[in-house]
Amino acid sequence: MAYLLHIETATEQCSVALSKDKECIASRQLLEGGFSHAKQLHLFIDEVLNEAKLTPDQLDAVSVSEGPGSFTGLRIGSVAAKGLCFALDIPLIALPTLQILAAPHWENNKVVALLDARRDEVYTVTFDIGGTELTQTQAHILTADSFADLTTETVCFVGTGAEKAKFILPKNPNWQFVPTHPIATAMPPLAQTALHTQRFADLSAFSPMYIKPVRITPSKKDALGRVV
Repeated sequence: MAYLLHIETATEQCSVALSKDKECIASRQLLEGGFSHAKQLHLFIDEVLNEAKLTPDQLDAVSVSEGPGSFTGLRIGSVAAKGLCFALDIPLIALPTLQILAAPHWENNKVVALLDARRDEVYTVTFDIGGTELTQTQAHILTADSFADLTTETVCFVGTGAEKAKFILPKNPNWQFVPTHPIATAMPPLAQTALHTQRFADLSAFSPMYIKPVRITPSKKDALGRVV
């Protein structure tokens, strides 16, 4: 029996789950513009532990969504997860965000996971029925010809980029589009498999997977607060 804490903060949705083996026994999530992760994350962690009547030292591992995704969200989640693992001397499990998106949908379909990356660009990866990864995670600019190799297949497009893809891609009766955010309640089975095979992240070296360089917008004010 293993108790795992799961942290997902790759998008504007902040979510936390607690599992006993593969079964989710408590969860919290909030989708709010402006990223309230720094305010909500530790509150959610306390709440799921209290609901399950557990203390942090009863955790066997922490899993975290490793990206791609929002720089702000991923940093907050990874810092919290690493801090807990260091303090409790337990393993860190890093799960790809696109795998978390796809996992609830791949039992009966091929799945294309799509995470919005601004304008017509998405982060994407394709999974076969059952979850075998068919392509590498990549940044991709959507066009009408995107995923043309899947035209004759039954495919579920999921994620924050699904609505964008539905607008750009040609109509196809074989394709289903499910706009959704990655969520911590999808992480327990993936994390339990990683725990069983001891597929752990290196705590000292782990950092989120951003895919693209972080964008930093220069300030429009000087050091004295004057507009420049």
